[in-house]
Amino acid sequence: MLLVSNFSGQNSVSGIRKITQNEKELYEYCDLSDVDNMILSHSSLGRRLEILNVRALIKELGLNIKIHYKDRKPICDDGFISISHSDDLACVIWSRDTEYSVDIEKISSRMLRISNRAFSDEELSFAGKDLRKMTILWNCKECVYKLANSKGINFKQQIQVLPFSENGKIICNYFCDSNCQKTYKFDYKQVLDHTYVWGKQIIANDTKG
Repeated sequence: MLLVSNFSGQNSVSGIRKITQNEKELYEYCDLSDVDNMILSHSSLGRRLEILNVRALIKELGLNIKIHYKDRKPICDDGFISISHSDDLACVIWSRDTEYSVDIEKISSRMLRISNRAFSDEELSFAGKDLRKMTILWNCKECVYKLANSKGINFKQQIQVLPFSENGKIICNYFCDSNCQKTYKFDYKQVLDHTYVWGKQIIANDTKG
């Protein structure tokens, strides 16, 4: 069931779908590629439901694209795609010309358990004990991680989320190394008991040489 469509605005297509559990109906509804069928044949039930609901969402949004994976990152045959899902919701953003990233997460006490490993002292001070703010911080860091496309990133030390206001833009910095910094601009919203964040890179400063 499509819950939200076109949240990302111009030059992109986006949506959020409630994950349904009827595997038979999903198989009948989705337009699956050979790559999809191969992945599904080696996946657990939970993973199959994630994949099938994403493919259903892509069809509901009117997108005629095929997806494959490179180092677990989704790649489409036309443009750029970013995918995120929780146990309950699946989310997609696609653009022909711009690489966006999206992340969706259920607001829960899980954030308290990972907060000291994932967030800096400044970020923890900003969020306090507000689980919603913590979840948005996590969304942002996941989005940066997807766009940076680099293994072994330290979320706490290398990704900085600047304080943000309600309904405002969020600015994040990724410190690749001592000579490289990339800056991203994100939007955020809430649907049901989930927060979701999306955006793109806006600045890359490389001072090497």
